[in-house]
Amino acid sequence: MKNFFRTFVGKGILYTAVILSTLMFLASICSAGYMIFSDYYKSSEEDLRKTELERYASNHLEMQFYNNFNFTTGKVDNVMVNDDGNFLFRISDKNGNVILTSHHEPAEYTYKEYITVLPREDVTITEGTRYDVTSHSSSSKVYEDLVKLNDKQELYILEGGLDPELKYIDDFKLFLTFHHTLYTLKYGIYFIGIASFVLMIVSFVALMCVSGRRPKKEEIVPWYFHKVPYELLLVPFVFVMLIGASSFNGDEEIVVTLLGIMYLFFPLLCMSTAVRIKTHTLIKNTLTYKAIMLCWKILKLIGKGIYAVLKNMGILYKVLIALFVMMCFWFVMIGVHDRRANVFLFFMTALIVIPAIIVVVLQVNKLRKGAKELAAGNFDHVIDTKWMLPEIRKHAEDLNNIAEAQKIAVAEKVKSERMKTELITNVSHDIKTPLTSIINYADLISKEETTSEKGKEYSEVLVRQSVRLKTLLEDLVEASKASTGNLEVDLQPCDAQVFVTQCAGEFEEKFNKANLTLVTSVPEESIRIMADGRRMQRVFDNLLNNACKYSLPGTRVYVDLQDNGNDAVFVFKNTSKEQLNMSEEELMERFTRGDSSRNTEGSGLGLSIAGNLAELQKGTLRLSTDGDLFKATLTFPKI
Repeated sequence: MKNFFRTFVGKGILYTAVILSTLMFLASICSAGYMIFSDYYKSSEEDLRKTELERYASNHLEMQFYNNFNFTTGKVDNVMVNDDGNFLFRISDKNGNVILTSHHEPAEYTYKEYITVLPREDVTITEGTRYDVTSHSSSSKVYEDLVKLNDKQELYILEGGLDPELKYIDDFKLFLTFHHTLYTLKYGIYFIGIASFVLMIVSFVALMCVSGRRPKKEEIVPWYFHKVPYELLLVPFVFVMLIGASSFNGDEEIVVTLLGIMYLFFPLLCMSTAVRIKTHTLIKNTLTYKAIMLCWKILKLIGKGIYAVLKNMGILYKVLIALFVMMCFWFVMIGVHDRRANVFLFFMTALIVIPAIIVVVLQVNKLRKGAKELAAGNFDHVIDTKWMLPEIRKHAEDLNNIAEAQKIAVAEKVKSERMKTELITNVSHDIKTPLTSIINYADLISKEETTSEKGKEYSEVLVRQSVRLKTLLEDLVEASKASTGNLEVDLQPCDAQVFVTQCAGEFEEKFNKANLTLVTSVPEESIRIMADGRRMQRVFDNLLNNACKYSLPGTRVYVDLQDNGNDAVFVFKNTSKEQLNMSEEELMERFTRGDSSRNTEGSGLGLSIAGNLAELQKGTLRLSTDGDLFKATLTFPKI
């Protein structure tokens, strides 16, 4: 069904349904309003029929009278007789003489009206005597009294009636049929209106949905009509509205015809609007938008040209241009005022101000160059302060002092980092030698046969804590080297999927003991990155060990590999068993642990080492938390 309505025939059916349902809805509203104001719900059908027919008959009788009345003679001339279909009439004078009648007469005239005519007295003799209709009434008594009071007053009797057989299809017969139909539907018209309104909305929405669609295709395929600039589609509708407005008081038939034509093509405009909205071209495909964008491009080109000229122009030349403009302005002012004092003032200002400005600009240019060198990290550059003005010399000396202070600070920082690394390395080496002996002898003691359970337990604790201390020392040394960039990194092309698969196999048993489920996801296509396999393995070990220590038992740990365009992204996610109240920066700091009580084993250096190793391999490590969800994102450029 969906594909059917996307065809030309289906769209035609929906288009027709929109037009017909709208017409039916409007007709229902107009009919309901007409019946409410005509008391259809308070009067019987016969009473309404009689009232409306009397009004209808009165209008037709008066029309016959005025069509044949001569306002110059005050008489009724038999010049225009209309049989008028089912309506039969007769016009008589006050004496009962028939002046004008239809082709045949009914058995009885049902409607009667009296019209009086009186000559006007406010016209000149040369213009002739003119007559006016003074009044209408259905009461003969009133008019008989008026005639007796004024012998110049004429009385005409208008009589009319309907042919009971109603042989002709005319206004009367159509009215009777319409009246009966309305009265029959005086309650059902509301259901018709609701049904037509629902059909109108449904068909219109469906028409908008299938606009631009083709059978068995999901993409939008605009017709050539939808590519026409939008203003050109609105021009005919605006033109029709203007013609309708200008003809509204003159010829209502033209207005109705134009509105009907506009209504027939209005759904087509809506379809074009829907297609343009779907293809995001409603604004772009307009002459106004194109004109604005063209003007904007021209202004941008002009602006870029001016900016390029000013950017590549020295400060001195910019000042000279400004002075030239100022001098031109002064010349204009002198020409307008024509005062000698202005000429003298101009030349004095030019001789004194211009050289001073040039000197200041040249010295400021020196400051600008010195600041630029300082910002680029060239702390050996020294600004020459010779012949400088006092205030400018002070700024130059401050810049020189900043450069010297920065040199000292950088040297001190490098020296401090080197001493820190050497201290950690030397102390760790000195501690590692006796620690190795302690581990070996503790292991031998634990293997000795003894009857004391406490002694055996003590020896096992000694071995475990000695190994933990050794691991801490190794981590400390590695963290120090990684942060200072002293670790050697051998970058080679690697398959990113291998790291995920390898770690999943190595940590499967460890995760099972911790009551955790490891879930991995890698794309089918191979993703290649530049990495050091040994350092990369340490990064994965640190991240997965961290997840194993701090994850909530019974939950899943996710390791996903994603292809993000130019990058390969490893995503590690797990649910923490402790409340995470730390930011990314705090988690990446050294000696930070996931549990504030520090009950778990670990040095707090794992994430810091992983981040430093990733940076050494041209990658990045980002941490984020959301409630109890911990997420680590490892990003490496693809090759």
